[in-house]
Amino acid sequence: MVTVFGILNLTEDSFFDESRRLDPAGAVTAAIEMLRVGSDVVDVGPAASHPDARPVSPADEIRRIAPLLDALSDQMHRVSIDSFQPETQRYALKRGVGYLNDIQGFPDPALYPDIAEADCRLVVMHSAQRDGIATRTGHLRPEDALDEIVRFFEARVSALRRSGVAADRLILDPGMGFFLSPAPETSLHVLSNLQ
Repeated sequence: MVTVFGILNLTEDSFFDESRRLDPAGAVTAAIEMLRVGSDVVDVGPAASHPDARPVSPADEIRRIAPLLDALSDQMHRVSIDSFQPETQRYALKRGVGYLNDIQGFPDPALYPDIAEADCRLVVMHSAQRDGIATRTGHLRPEDALDEIVRFFEARVSALRRSGVAADRLILDPGMGFFLSPAPETSLHVLSNLQ
């Protein structure tokens, strides 16, 4: 099954200009338009995650997403929150979002009971870095990438399943670009070998 995610970034330093909406009214308008024209889900990023991104506190992330969640309260099943901050993730779970998207693949076991009690789907992303945003220091070689990604997902899926998260709630994202390596060959190798 194919699910189309529209990308909406609520930060001025997102690498993709077209996805940026800094004012709450503009963000709401953009989200509604994405859903109208065919996105199944709007993936909302309250902080950028590229190597030059500025840090954003969980309080600021929550401040950025709250007006959008208020406006889309009748369509929460179509909203994804893209954050690796447990405080932001807990807030999104309490609001009833349909998806959580974590660039670190949900590394914090303290969050697992909250995730297990929720109904949302989880986008579990692999990253060569184990915390924070992408960096330019990860150098996963193309020939090692697939084995590393498989090992990561075996461990993470197992941990989530043991905590009570159903397998059908998990969406696996191999990560691309700086999340694997500054060398584009690594991402190209992974893309060409996905099954």
